[in-house]
Amino acid sequence: MLAKERLLYIIKRLQAQPSISVADLCKELQVSKSTIQRDLKILENEGKISRERGGAVQKNLDEIMSDLTEIPVIEKVDIHAEEKKAICREAAKVVKDGDLIFLDSGTTPLYLIPYIQNKKIKIVTNCYLTLARLQGCDAQIYMLGGLYIPKYEVCSGPSTIEQLKQFRFDHAFIGANGIDLELGEVYSSEFEIGALKKAVMKRSKDSYLLVDDSKFSLAGICTFGYFSEFTHIYVNDFPKNEKRSKNIIICK
Repeated sequence: MLAKERLLYIIKRLQAQPSISVADLCKELQVSKSTIQRDLKILENEGKISRERGGAVQKNLDEIMSDLTEIPVIEKVDIHAEEKKAICREAAKVVKDGDLIFLDSGTTPLYLIPYIQNKKIKIVTNCYLTLARLQGCDAQIYMLGGLYIPKYEVCSGPSTIEQLKQFRFDHAFIGANGIDLELGEVYSSEFEIGALKKAVMKRSKDSYLLVDDSKFSLAGICTFGYFSEFTHIYVNDFPKNEKRSKNIIICK
């Protein structure tokens, strides 16, 4: 069993019961105590569980997304389309002629394209679905290579991040698999993709998170950012009973 499969197994076990012991996990997964302790430390650092002496206890997250449960990106393109259009229509206003921008993988950044396609800009992406939608745009387009992940239509991994270091973006438009409104955490369902998002944000003057309200209280196995790290967070709605930080923009 791969390490990320163990992490997902532990999360699912804690969704089914409030706590579990290291001994039980060792027996069920047939690995050493040190391996389980290392896995639990990773999950605790990501905010997914709380460790206690001899085991771990669950945290109250509605759903944990991972590359093992997330559906292929092509199947999500038309879901919540109107919400994504509203978000991207507003977010596109920051883009000016001459800008160098990064368009992240995922379906929400795709909806930016109609609003920026006639601008004299340069666009970098690692997503083949985005590349296909950019055909016919006035922009100069750079496609990052690397390990191809068909499920997400992206290239990722260390070689992709090395290519990324050649660019300094004016704006980076980032998608996410989920966010936690209380903790202010932003999640990806895949560690390598999360690492790339982190690297993009470090190379951009301004980073913008694009998420519709279906992502609220969805957790991913990888935390790649926090609300405070984004210049703006564009959403289509926001719960009235939650505290809203100043960088969150509601788009109608």
